Amino acid sequence: MVARHNGIATELVSPQRVAELHPLATSDGLLGGMLHAEDGHVNPGRAALAFAKGAHTRGVTIREGVTVTGVQKTNGRITAVETDFGVVECENLVLAAGLWTRELAEKCGAMVPLYPAAHVHVTTDPIEGADVPLPVLRDLDGYLYVRGHNGSLVVGAFEPDGIPVDPRTLAKDFAFGEFDPDWEHFAAIKGFAEDRIPALKTANFSRFLNAPESFTPDASFCLGETAEVDGLWIAAGFNSQGIIYAPGAGRALAEWIVAGTPTYDVSGVDVQRFSKYQSNRPYLHERTTEGLGRLYAMHWPFLQPYTARNIRRSPLHERLDAAGAVFGELVGYERANWFAPTGVKREYEYSYQRQNWFEHSAAEHKAAREAVAVFDLSTFTKVEVAGPDALKVVQSVTTANLDVKIGRVVYTLMLNKGGGIELDGTITRLAEDRFLVVTPTASQTKTMAMFRRAARGNAAAVFDASAGLATIGIMGPNSRELLSRISPADLSTENQPWGTAREIEVGNGSALCLRVSFVGELGYELYPTADMAVSIYDSVIAAGADLGLRRAGYHALDSLRVEKGYRHLGHDIGPIDDPYQASLGFAVSLKKGDFVGRSAIEGKQNPDRRQVYIKLDKPEPLFVHDESILLDGKIIGHVTSGSYGHTIGGACGLGNIPADVPAGSNFIIDCAGVLVPATISDVPFYDPTNAKLKS
Repeated sequence: MVARHNGIATELVSPQRVAELHPLATSDGLLGGMLHAEDGHVNPGRAALAFAKGAHTRGVTIREGVTVTGVQKTNGRITAVETDFGVVECENLVLAAGLWTRELAEKCGAMVPLYPAAHVHVTTDPIEGADVPLPVLRDLDGYLYVRGHNGSLVVGAFEPDGIPVDPRTLAKDFAFGEFDPDWEHFAAIKGFAEDRIPALKTANFSRFLNAPESFTPDASFCLGETAEVDGLWIAAGFNSQGIIYAPGAGRALAEWIVAGTPTYDVSGVDVQRFSKYQSNRPYLHERTTEGLGRLYAMHWPFLQPYTARNIRRSPLHERLDAAGAVFGELVGYERANWFAPTGVKREYEYSYQRQNWFEHSAAEHKAAREAVAVFDLSTFTKVEVAGPDALKVVQSVTTANLDVKIGRVVYTLMLNKGGGIELDGTITRLAEDRFLVVTPTASQTKTMAMFRRAARGNAAAVFDASAGLATIGIMGPNSRELLSRISPADLSTENQPWGTAREIEVGNGSALCLRVSFVGELGYELYPTADMAVSIYDSVIAAGADLGLRRAGYHALDSLRVEKGYRHLGHDIGPIDDPYQASLGFAVSLKKGDFVGRSAIEGKQNPDRRQVYIKLDKPEPLFVHDESILLDGKIIGHVTSGSYGHTIGGACGLGNIPADVPAGSNFIIDCAGVLVPATISDVPFYDPTNAKLKS
């Protein structure tokens, strides 16, 4: 599906066809295979030499055998590299040093979460039948690949129980070193390989290559400028996929350095996607045990990591756990994704159909629409900007006008130099010289970097309040009644309309109260300090007992926001989408002064594509994201995010289509190879006038 949308030739083939394509392989136990007919072979060493030759002809000097001893910085920016060859002045420094990148970045004052693991491939003596061109065979269930090499076979492993290697145990000159063979650890993979290619059972092995490769916490590589040091760029942590990604990664990084942004979306590999805590050595050591196998494991929807858990926990974690929360992990945070009723197993049962939490999350969704649901949103990124120049700083970074009355909450975007959306969120003016910035959980590092850079040279301080403030979401038509029971504040629309904030007394404490909602209902977000969070949360739960209150998790939050048509950073919007392409022009004020990306979006109010709302016409099918949108048999766009609209009775989502294609009911969505009729609208299917939201 994804391959077809991107013009990559793939073909599902029968077990018999697999055996025809690879005569040494048996089709026993196979249900089928996928053929990538246009895949090719490349020699990594020769490819590197070709790039080096091309660089040399363009005036690039390459020096080998040089040791980096330090770096020089001025005002937080790299200015030179110190080596045993001498000092090299520079405006930008790219660290592409493999597993040593983390150590070098640390010396520069930046964090790069990657960690080495032993990675194995073995080579046989010549095998009869392997002296002809053979396709690379990947057996994902066996966590292995097999490729031909000069009449022999090479078997490589991406085992689910990888062996992490503490980089401090490696010698400084270990660049091309190897570990001792470990046939015992490789035995299971060898057995799977022999089952698929019987000739391996009697083969002799002439080579056992066991060497370190660097892996990251989420199995995607690290690219881009660090948050901590200007001009320090990273291209590392390729999870043993470097030869695949190298040309594209190099191009993207070059564009990023020269133009300020790549020409395609690389947010999924942006080094700033990680939290600083994920560079912790014990955390990385444990997570790396699953890093190798994760590359070949089934990429189920909502798949959760199983190592290095319970690292970062909300102040409300124990309360959620006692109530049956099933947690997922994001940038090291434990978050309640759904709540298991008494007697239901608190675990995921993965599937491409409705998973075991579907009906439980549906009940949480229903509570938010018909009664009241309570969410722990404490993992949201919360950054405060304060000082005489605070307004100047936030205005320079955001698209919306933040010169508003104290107590106003403003939705805004933050762009890159090319006009693409780097961040979105709300900013609340707390005082003349103080603002609270709230962005998504995974944006903590990028948010801090963006505002700290904007504050340099100004009379403003930027500090991370994420751990100091909890966030409790009270959402649904009964939310006002519930909050009124535990607060003396007048919560009427006249006294606190939508999009406003104020400090209120609540329970036995106090909290900043924002009247906003990411679910599209009347709702409030409470921001108590962490020390009062549990007490206030207990008051909320007790007060809603007869109001249909239900605890709700992030799966329900996602289905609610998709049904309402709210964008999600990283899926629906990203660094190559300008505000007008994302149908978010309302969040842009060209009447205020300059801001990052302004010059790039001026005059783009009539984009060539737009974001729309999608609903499948049949209630049973599901979709998640990246499905193709077809019109008259042709692919015209793709789904950016999807969930199930429990209120509107079908799967729904957002997507991008050409601006000149009218909305209607004659569209098709390719749902995992099944073509499903769909309706596309230019307004949300749920509460398009925001009547419920602003009630």
